[in-house]
Amino acid sequence: MIPMAIRGIGPVGAFGAGLDEWRATLKGEKKVEPELIAIETDQGSYKLPVFRASTSPLKTIIKSRELRRLDHFSRLALLGACLACKNSGQTLVGERTGLIVASAYGASATTFSFLDSVIKDGDALASPTLFSNSVHNAAAAHIAKHLNISGPNLSLTQGNLSVPMALMTAAHWLAEGRVDAVLCGAVDEYCDVLGYCWQSYLNRKITTTRKNLDPDLKPCGPGEGSLFFWLSRAEGASPPYGYLEKLELNTPEPTNKTPSSAVPLIYSPTTCHDNPKPRFGQLNNHLQLDLSQLCGRLPIATAFDLATAATMLCDQALYTNKPLKHPQSLPFSGSAICCWQPDYATSRKPLTGNCYWITNRVNL
Repeated sequence: MIPMAIRGIGPVGAFGAGLDEWRATLKGEKKVEPELIAIETDQGSYKLPVFRASTSPLKTIIKSRELRRLDHFSRLALLGACLACKNSGQTLVGERTGLIVASAYGASATTFSFLDSVIKDGDALASPTLFSNSVHNAAAAHIAKHLNISGPNLSLTQGNLSVPMALMTAAHWLAEGRVDAVLCGAVDEYCDVLGYCWQSYLNRKITTTRKNLDPDLKPCGPGEGSLFFWLSRAEGASPPYGYLEKLELNTPEPTNKTPSSAVPLIYSPTTCHDNPKPRFGQLNNHLQLDLSQLCGRLPIATAFDLATAATMLCDQALYTNKPLKHPQSLPFSGSAICCWQPDYATSRKPLTGNCYWITNRVNL
């Protein structure tokens, strides 16, 4: 894939909305508290910590009457997209701008609500509003309408690979000259069914295997949010958040013998899977950042990892919520950051993951 300039970032989550809120949370200046939601299971009632996101700031951007029929999922996506556009400061040219919306679960709350209306009222009386918002590309349609984007429009779902697939598609569009910029982002929401599955299956599994898990990771519940990037070709003025230089899938876990070992490595296990103890804890440039305490665990966590790396590169600083044992052994030239997210969903040995390189100049 070709390098892409990151010119704007629009984060939305339990921490708030916008890059200022995100940066303050990364620095530890703002504390995020999850909402405790009651979950009824066959084992009894439990309080599940859920990192919910508010879309109230969207009312300051778009008139309330235009938001009346939008569900929570579409509002999350629209808010992130609007914030990324505003943060980029770029002029949007409708037919030369592409839009990609990635999601692991889609509008799950709306979809299950629509199914409930079908069961309760029958086919003929099922809610048309719920149906229209449950369509897989509804969020992308709302974004395109409100931002006047008339270029290529794609919605995709591929589990934990949704974000890397979206980024690779954006790179192809730019390389082919289809568009001059791509508004590329990811969104996922919490729903009651997800909460039930989390408490009934995942939490039970983690509890019984806790001794094999990473001891530095605090127990955490599911989250929701959206994060969009304004991407363009690596030409023209230098982007404030650097370049996504390359994206590598299924790469082996880094070691001190890796050629790029001088570049700080962010290890962020924030997917929905339980995380075994990392095998590279002695890596000289290892920087663990547990973003699950900021936005919960969600399958689009890769987008937040990239935003973290880009923010650090922009600020020329490293943020971590885990104290470093040997701070002096973590060099930071301010020119590049590598983000490696292990894939614990497979039984592949040795452990592999996806690697993302953020640099402040192309072909570093």
